[in-house]
Amino acid sequence: MGNLVEWVNLPLELWLVIAKNMNTTIDVIRFRSICNLLRSIIPPPLQSPSYRLRTLDDKFWQLVQTKVYRLEPLIPTCSSNSFSNIGWIIKVEESKSGKFRHLDVLTNTSITHTYPFNVLDFMNLRVRELFQAYNFYSSKYVCHWTTFQPGNDVNKVVLFPVEGRGQMAFVLNKDKKLRVCNVGYNNLIIVGDGNRVYDDLILYMGKVYVVDTNGIIFRINCSSFTLVQSSPPLNSGGKKKYLVESNGRLFVVDMYYERKRLNAYDLNIDTSVLIVDNDLSRWFRVSDLGDDLFVLGKDSNFSLSAKDYYGFERNCIYFHCRNRIVRISLNNSEIKYVDHISWLCPTLFNFNVCH
Repeated sequence: MGNLVEWVNLPLELWLVIAKNMNTTIDVIRFRSICNLLRSIIPPPLQSPSYRLRTLDDKFWQLVQTKVYRLEPLIPTCSSNSFSNIGWIIKVEESKSGKFRHLDVLTNTSITHTYPFNVLDFMNLRVRELFQAYNFYSSKYVCHWTTFQPGNDVNKVVLFPVEGRGQMAFVLNKDKKLRVCNVGYNNLIIVGDGNRVYDDLILYMGKVYVVDTNGIIFRINCSSFTLVQSSPPLNSGGKKKYLVESNGRLFVVDMYYERKRLNAYDLNIDTSVLIVDNDLSRWFRVSDLGDDLFVLGKDSNFSLSAKDYYGFERNCIYFHCRNRIVRISLNNSEIKYVDHISWLCPTLFNFNVCH
């Protein structure tokens, strides 16, 4: 014990080395929150990047980065010890003022909290960034950020750097056409012959993929912006296909749904999870995801391990429908509305923060 050194007495050179290895915004925030010394070593984190596109019809699109984090208490904070090793998932978007907005994981709508429940004490949390995506805003004017409003023109956006071309935006519009442009330029063009329509778009293993309404997966050749077929058609009649990466494999969720009666929350839903074989010649239906689950969100689809996160169940698919969160079990096709998956354990929040 006599050889232990108080952290405040560590040499400045060591702190500088530690500061250089801060790779995420949250790491920098936590480091700077400790004391004045550490705030003097490293500047505040840079604001998350946003990108502006101009369309051919003189609209402006703003792509604002969102981040999904896993939060886990350093010590058990909930009443039950069963929560001690379970994390919570949280989605945030950085505002122009540098503050973070809490977003719904599936819909990207803002979740409002009142003081003191609007302050997270990161000193008591393990925080790990899971992935990034982009929220979409549109405006007819570019003069000021306040003119941008949440947009409904776009289903999905993937940003991807292309050698010799710079940062490219692959955009899946509401009309289900796939377009691409250089960030900062108004050269939005349709990929392919323009006759095919698509359901989803994903960045997978360093490449951009799309799936059309027939269930055919295509890889986008980012040099020529041509489509390379990577699967046979599904021909299943499903209403929408979703692309999900899980454990290094690319899955398709094929979903069919309709209302049982007008203006009712009751739905007839049928869904299946499929994966193409290594020869890209046949589809196989997946009936058991093991401990995993799929989340189908507005700007991204992803998989989680149910045992690692509060509020989720294994072998299920979560998606948003008519302002409700729906959970479909692949075990028995049971459908439930579950509006609690974004809830956080209340004691994760800091109740002792001064104004």
